[in-house]
Amino acid sequence: MKKTLKNTLITSYSVIAVLTVLCLSLFFNVMADRMFETYAKKQQKNQIDQIVFQINQLYNSETDLYDINGIEIIGYAALQNGMIVHMQSANKDIDWDVQSHRAEECRMVLQHAESNMHKTYPNFKGSYTEESYQLEHDGSITGILKIGYYGPYSLNDGELELLKALNKSLLLIGGISLVAVIIFGVLIARTVSKPITGVIHMAQRIAGGEYGVQSDKKTSMVETSNLVESINKMSLALKEDEKQKRQITVDVAHELRTPLTNLQSHLEAMLDGIWPADNDHLESCHGEILRLVDIVGQLQELYSLENRKQALNKTNFEFHDLCVKVFRDFEIKRQNKNISLGMNMPLKTLMHADYYRLKQCMVNLLSNALTYTPAGGNIMVECQSLSNKIIIKVKDSGPGIPKADLPYLFDRFYRVDKSRSKKTGGMGIGLSITKAIVEKHEGEIFAESEIGQGAVFTMVFPVNTNIS
Repeated sequence: MKKTLKNTLITSYSVIAVLTVLCLSLFFNVMADRMFETYAKKQQKNQIDQIVFQINQLYNSETDLYDINGIEIIGYAALQNGMIVHMQSANKDIDWDVQSHRAEECRMVLQHAESNMHKTYPNFKGSYTEESYQLEHDGSITGILKIGYYGPYSLNDGELELLKALNKSLLLIGGISLVAVIIFGVLIARTVSKPITGVIHMAQRIAGGEYGVQSDKKTSMVETSNLVESINKMSLALKEDEKQKRQITVDVAHELRTPLTNLQSHLEAMLDGIWPADNDHLESCHGEILRLVDIVGQLQELYSLENRKQALNKTNFEFHDLCVKVFRDFEIKRQNKNISLGMNMPLKTLMHADYYRLKQCMVNLLSNALTYTPAGGNIMVECQSLSNKIIIKVKDSGPGIPKADLPYLFDRFYRVDKSRSKKTGGMGIGLSITKAIVEKHEGEIFAESEIGQGAVFTMVFPVNTNIS
């Protein structure tokens, strides 16, 4: 049985939540133990320092003796806190050990401390520890104080109860947090999976040929929202591609029908004896064949460019020199229409690109500009070199292009002139080839126009680091 996204998310989130809560609980337990260990050692040191200080206060410098009653009081009090006191004066007059007076109580105190520590920490390694301290007065040693205890440290009953209560609280908090996190994970999984499920259904519809369908699933998550939006855009793009594909089929059929029809009629006329099979009629048939070859050749070239099967032959050259050569090719056509053809660019504009392909772009753009610019008009080619890009513009004073047509200018077989007159344009592939060449150079091309104010075609190329 295949796992669903929702179940996978719930399971993964729950496992992560359990591990996180367990790790946090373990961490806080370890931290609590260390805090109590530090606290116990600090308290133990304070108690020992206090005992040493108090017994030092019992020394009488005049008699060079300690107050034995005071020592007993301090020793019995220390025993209640798990401390075994043994005091011996320097002159051996006093040798008092709490174990000689309350041996059984001392044994019980040490056993209780050991039992408490092993109940709380089964692996705790402790033993009876005894430390010696010198008793001094005015720089002279007046005695030796030995303090024994179960160590390296121990917790009393109150501290152990507090530690147990803290651990229980942490366990309770961890359990509540775990339940809350799992519930929260289920809600998140549903929130994430619901729009994705909707997208899956929509994708299935798209796969079934329902291009253009849209999902109205709303989500606050950026990634999921972007996914829904991307699928919606893909659906619209597929619808547009399908529409374009059908239009291309119609356009290709239209482009091929005319020369094929002409060729068929000419050949039938000659086969039926209506026309003689002389040079004039054969040349007419040959012209239609060349037209068909030209259409197929341009389609093949466009396919190669768009599918990146054709490598660029990049070299360094001056763009101004390229424009001079292209202008020379259009000189007769320019003179026939009395059109002004000018350049606005530096004499030295070094480019690193495919010379032949860039020349092909300029030929296509200038050919269109000369075709649509009326007699007496003007065409200007501008080039501007910036730090990271080169901008080339071809401006004309023609009738302009309707805004509705601008987004489709670079689509294959698209023509603003729907009549497809041979006088107003070619096959509608030139701009598609131009766009493919520019994009193959990692550049971009776009058109701007206003009715009655001419058109501007702009090519932007990135500056190549190979230019030297």
